Amino acid sequence: MIYPKIANFKHESRHERKTAGLCSELHLSASTVPMGENSLSATMAPEDYATIVSNLQSAVCLNVARRVACPAHDSKLWSDVASRNYSIWRILWKILIVIVSIFYVLLPPYPPKLFRKLVFCCPQKGRYYYLIAVKGTTRRACFKASEADGHDHLSICLPQMIRPKIRAVDVFYHLLRCKVFTLPYDEKHKICAMELYCEQSIRWLHRDKNRKRLRSPNLIIFSQPNSSDLGCCLMMDPNFADIADFLQCDLLIFDYPGYGVSEGTTNEKNVYAAIEAVVKYAMEQLGYPQEKIILIGFSLGTAAMVHVAEIYKVAALVLIAPFTSFFRIACRRPSVVRPWFDMFPSLEKSKKIVSPTLICHGEKDYIVGHEHGVQLKDTIPDCELHLLKHASHQVKILCNRILEKYRSPVSFGIFCEREMWDRVEQFLGSRVGITRAWIEHLQSESEILDNPVSASEVRMSRERSAVIKMEQGSN
Repeated sequence: MIYPKIANFKHESRHERKTAGLCSELHLSASTVPMGENSLSATMAPEDYATIVSNLQSAVCLNVARRVACPAHDSKLWSDVASRNYSIWRILWKILIVIVSIFYVLLPPYPPKLFRKLVFCCPQKGRYYYLIAVKGTTRRACFKASEADGHDHLSICLPQMIRPKIRAVDVFYHLLRCKVFTLPYDEKHKICAMELYCEQSIRWLHRDKNRKRLRSPNLIIFSQPNSSDLGCCLMMDPNFADIADFLQCDLLIFDYPGYGVSEGTTNEKNVYAAIEAVVKYAMEQLGYPQEKIILIGFSLGTAAMVHVAEIYKVAALVLIAPFTSFFRIACRRPSVVRPWFDMFPSLEKSKKIVSPTLICHGEKDYIVGHEHGVQLKDTIPDCELHLLKHASHQVKILCNRILEKYRSPVSFGIFCEREMWDRVEQFLGSRVGITRAWIEHLQSESEILDNPVSASEVRMSRERSAVIKMEQGSN
């Protein structure tokens, strides 16, 4: 969701950036707020629509330009990396940071603590998001989950949105579909979690208050990668809302202990406790049986999802760039015998998984080799493997000079690859039947509604999504 700090890059035809682009309706709209039957105004209450219009006007005042398409679709945004002139003091400061970081990791020289420092990389608190707690007429900023106790309403604030180079006005609309809350995972600490409604739930369910259920038939629990939190993932491309709209399922996301405003020590035990608390909340508070829950994890998040799939038989499990264990990543050997201080033994846990599983991995992944995905595929009984030829672990942008010199294809992060998300949609459609679940869900409530949503509306939405895909592919 952030424009790269680069300019004047011209794509060659065989090096086109094939990114996800799972854009919402507002994301693809023109410079004015869309109107009409299937537009933004028809998907939400009038007061919410007035709020988003006000936010758009405020964004103009903040010199935040409205974009016609996301950076993934606009080749004019990609360019040569601008040259940076660092002063001698800045270079010395960076060297000092490296030296201090080395001492921080190596001291004390106890393997479990040393390994934990190498594994987890928590974003700076308050950099990507914090919470706004409201109680009566009082508003306060919360940088810890416990600070929000006793307040009537919680909302998420993204400080990055007021920066002049951020052009993601559609995130204002996405935030209107979020419900932020805190969730205890042990006796003393809480994590921050968030429900995000997909556009289908807003359009088909929330427009009638007589409905018994205001959520999608299936629920996706998403676990993000390392070095990121809820605010960071809301600014990615695709972000949480794009994924929810593309897969037509509501999302339940959370932060690991120590990440974002979540409290507690970041370690393997607390990560498992946090994801167990999230799944328990989905089953007991939201009313989803385990057969209606879909688990999606990326990188570090795959370890949490494997742990849950070992305990519950869920509707489906999707692992994006998974690993067998952290020690095996360092050794570059996905099946080597793990030592006693190793963390997240996904290979051993995966032997008990009975849910339908899809593993997506990039062949150009030099952080977590695709051999880890192959090893897990051989271990999980009901598992499919999809390898992307030019996908890496994280996004890599090569400048024009490198392309001309080496003539090598550009590799991009697997999370941004549209091919990967198309494969996920196909897998969930065949193994879970999301469209069929929507039709059955809407028809089951038609008796209590005067103006029910017909199954044809579901099919029309799918056809409209297919047309958008074809248009994006032609562009």
